[in-house]
Amino acid sequence: MPDPRLKTYAPQAVRHLAAAGGALAARQDLSGPARGNVPPWPGETDPDFHGTLSAIWVWARHRGLSKTARFDEPRALAWSFVLGRASQWIPDRIDSAATDEAAYDCALVLWAAAAERALGPVEARRQAVADRAARVLAMHLGELESLGGREFRDPAFLALALLEYARAAGDRGLAASGRKFVERAFGMKAPPPFATEPAGSGLFDFSSTTATRVLAVMAAEGNTPFVGAWLRERVADGVPDGFVPRRLDEHCWNACVAWALGRAYVVSTERSFLVAYTEIMDELDRRDTDRDGALGRDRTVRAAETAATFYYALAVDALVTPESASLPLVSADGLAAT
Repeated sequence: MPDPRLKTYAPQAVRHLAAAGGALAARQDLSGPARGNVPPWPGETDPDFHGTLSAIWVWARHRGLSKTARFDEPRALAWSFVLGRASQWIPDRIDSAATDEAAYDCALVLWAAAAERALGPVEARRQAVADRAARVLAMHLGELESLGGREFRDPAFLALALLEYARAAGDRGLAASGRKFVERAFGMKAPPPFATEPAGSGLFDFSSTTATRVLAVMAAEGNTPFVGAWLRERVADGVPDGFVPRRLDEHCWNACVAWALGRAYVVSTERSFLVAYTEIMDELDRRDTDRDGALGRDRTVRAAETAATFYYALAVDALVTPESASLPLVSADGLAAT
């Protein structure tokens, strides 16, 4: 039986997205050659293409749930930056000449574009960039042989982005490409336990490949009783007891896990997912000491970073259902949500 609390969860997500969106907007470049860029952390001067797209998703998702225009201006400015830099960051194909982050850049374009599609018709230039990113990413996944990539090369996250965009766009061809990859790469086998996932050997380790694998399978198969049974019977035994210490990017990584656990609970109603989700989110919330919805990569980093803030927002959003998103946003005290 669906949890009745999920029906009233959306206002909580809106409040978090409003805080996170405000933190990201406060450091957006408002002038100069990188106007519209959202730096990965305060004081960084290099343009951040996928970080800006992450901020667009936060602002667009807030717009979709709150029905308010609070972040319309920074969102439009960010899209202007993205469109001006797209040819630099989105290659014709992902090969040895492309950057290590090219596939992730394509995926974040699709993530932001999917959120925009939920708001209404997409402006032609934005659509053209999304179409290009989708084509390049679908081609990449169709040719991908090594499935052990992490962080920017996490194949499950790439497939998830393609599938979510295909669903938002109603593109059956892209959806078929995404499902074909997920079936080839993962099938319906039980994923390894979340806490046993090895640490990355590079400079980043923000994506839980177990979590994104579960999310990709759910996106490929849909919200069906069969998927609910798969989650209960083959995934639930591997949920962590709570927050998992990591050598790198532990806030991002744990938020990514919580994102998958929250979505798994919505689909399966298996309580162990909700218990683990709550434990992780409680710890992330404790570490967000100023309650601005923004986090650094771990507790040693005081400055909020775009990546950690993005995954934290995805985790909070994980319990929002289409039903709760469609209700008037009124909080428990009777005031309109902001």
